[in-house]
Amino acid sequence: MIYRVLTAITVGLCGCSSIPSAPWSGTGPTPLSASAENPARPAGPARLQPEDNPLKLVAASADNVGAPRITRLDVVLTALRVRVPRSQRARAEMLWNHLREDALDNATTLRLQHNGLRVGVGDEQWWEAVRAALAAIPGVNSTPIAPLRVPAEYPLALELDTGPHEQTLFFLADDGVLTGETWPQSRNVLRISYVLDLQRPDRVRLFVVPEVRQRLEGLRWVRNEAGVAQVPNYSGRTFGAAGFAADLEPGRFLLIAPGTQSGVSGLVGNSFLVSEEDGQSYDSYVFLRADVNHVAQRY
Repeated sequence: MIYRVLTAITVGLCGCSSIPSAPWSGTGPTPLSASAENPARPAGPARLQPEDNPLKLVAASADNVGAPRITRLDVVLTALRVRVPRSQRARAEMLWNHLREDALDNATTLRLQHNGLRVGVGDEQWWEAVRAALAAIPGVNSTPIAPLRVPAEYPLALELDTGPHEQTLFFLADDGVLTGETWPQSRNVLRISYVLDLQRPDRVRLFVVPEVRQRLEGLRWVRNEAGVAQVPNYSGRTFGAAGFAADLEPGRFLLIAPGTQSGVSGLVGNSFLVSEEDGQSYDSYVFLRADVNHVAQRY
């Protein structure tokens, strides 16, 4: 089935560099700028600054002006994509010693495995060990995005492709049926959204779903805080069988990586997280960190 995809923010994870120990040092969250795919909205008065750890963010203290204030909660997302030569996959296995794979239930883990994905959750105290294990691998490179404030009503798309291409994608449903479909001139993204628990406002439930997109002619109208705005028109499909939800406590980060079945051509885990460049095959390891942003607003 093909349906319209409603996504407000798209960022790319395609460029390459060496793995930095603190790729976002000295930068704040990227505000939502005005574009055809990203309607203008205020960035908010609060600022966040990352510390030395690239997966750790701390909020700047609010001013003490006595005017009445309310607090809006949204999330600052930090992402890092690390590409490892597939020939070095055995060496990358060491990083899983510092990640918990039991953060998801067994049924979800098995479903993701069947679709070529592997997911783990780590703590910021283990980050240096994870980074060192990856940095020691020959030919590894990485792409960070600056911390990005993501309001709850704006799902985020992490784009994994450098350009549109034709592809045939397969997924294995819960009933064991393998389904495939060809997508000409399409791009692959990881669609990120979240919910907050007001009883535990520092914990984020992060939803990650692979999604394929095709750009259509024309624009469409979407609602936002300012009213309505025009954004690019897309068709696409989300692969719920390869999607999951993970609860992230403060100081935790998420890893999405190719699983044992990712060598199967066209399977979601293969098409989204395995790529070819200059005759070499690479595995993509996508790290995500979500921190609750407490924005004090006067009224």
